[in-house]
Amino acid sequence: MHTSARTSPPQETPVDQHAVYRHLALREFGADLRLGLNLAFYRTFAVPAIARLLLDTGELTERTRKRADDTGLFMYELIAHGPDHPRGRQVIAALNRIHRVYDITPDEYRYVLGTFVFIPTRWIDRYGPRRLRADERAATWHFYREVGRLMNIRDLPDTWAEFEDWFNAYERANFGHDEAATRLIDATRDILASRFPRPLRRFAAAAADALLDEPVRRALGVPKPNPAVRVTVHLLLRSSGRVRRWRRTPESFFTPGQPARTYPDGYILEDLGPDPVRPVSRR
Repeated sequence: MHTSARTSPPQETPVDQHAVYRHLALREFGADLRLGLNLAFYRTFAVPAIARLLLDTGELTERTRKRADDTGLFMYELIAHGPDHPRGRQVIAALNRIHRVYDITPDEYRYVLGTFVFIPTRWIDRYGPRRLRADERAATWHFYREVGRLMNIRDLPDTWAEFEDWFNAYERANFGHDEAATRLIDATRDILASRFPRPLRRFAAAAADALLDEPVRRALGVPKPNPAVRVTVHLLLRSSGRVRRWRRTPESFFTPGQPARTYPDGYILEDLGPDPVRPVSRR
């Protein structure tokens, strides 16, 4: 008598979440995510307590270019290698060493982490060649949850939706204008200009203002942009996204240790960050 062998259901291959996020961050959405991360950093200026701390360290006003380059290189080292890679662990250790001298509240840590999750994602969904898929959002969330865990950022919500609800509520409760934000914006405008697509760089100040939503503009003391400028900027960015939809995925634009503006001969991880770290008192 013939008997058929029982077959086991196919096993799903575990998704390499970091590989998914690395691909979208370094290749498919490289330029979009880089600008989104820059806008995320500027958004933290809208929280007066964070703006005052950033101003008091002196890093953004006295060593503006180095501070901006170091922040970007730290982020892309983590993205390229992953937080569990030895090089990623070295970055996490450096970030923890830098931040532990400051009196940063748990909510401030959570909020800054949230800007890296939500602001680049919203930018891509609005101006990128396509919207992110659910698996790409999951990979983004997985990546930053792991970064948060290694930086001892506690009580992160369990889901993207819960974190986004918390993030939006934090902004409603904490956004406000402070003179520190104005000084930070004035010190860093040229750096933001260099992140824009080439056709927009000569108009970068107006373009940047046009991309800020009303609560952020009020908190930063930025005047409301001319409606014609705002419409033009949005149309150009959306047109750029549609054009890039049909282009071949570019090669990764980040190579660890590569030359940078602050490091024309390349860098090692020990070069990154303030030396020494200057403690400040919260006001």
